[in-house]
Amino acid sequence: MHELSDDGARNQFELFLEQCLIPALAKSAENGDRECHVVILREEDSVSWDPDYPPNTGEEYLQIVGNSCMVRFLKYVENRDVAKQVLKERGLKKIRLGIEGYPTHMEKLKHRPNSDRPEVVYNYIQRPFIRLSWEKEEAKSRHVDFQCVKAKGDIPPDAEAGALLSDPTWD
Repeated sequence: MHELSDDGARNQFELFLEQCLIPALAKSAENGDRECHVVILREEDSVSWDPDYPPNTGEEYLQIVGNSCMVRFLKYVENRDVAKQVLKERGLKKIRLGIEGYPTHMEKLKHRPNSDRPEVVYNYIQRPFIRLSWEKEEAKSRHVDFQCVKAKGDIPPDAEAGALLSDPTWD
């Protein structure tokens, strides 16, 4: 039965991927991003944030997908494992799937006695998320390490550099 469920999960997730996730990934890629954080909400979930006190979620990098069937599908660990495998096979990297709290509406606004900024409390619901990257070269550092090369002989490094700079044939 597990194998049958895994085959069905693979087919179902590939459908979710084509219909819901690829458009969200394309939107991030059009913005020049090389990774995406997608939160999957139920269609009936309502999100109403206070415009003056929005929650700190990194919303500018977040994609929201409304699909109740995908929420139900991703609540099972086994289905998330199948989904991760499908995403790996598609060449995506740094894949994380799980369940996290997502703020829906402000519950209360508390004013602190010693602060000008009020404390905002939001209501959170538990919803699935997918975080992934399509970087071409995974975990490759772009850091350049400039090393001092030991000079040959007894010439001090400063004198050698000066000789190179004054040499008209050196480019």
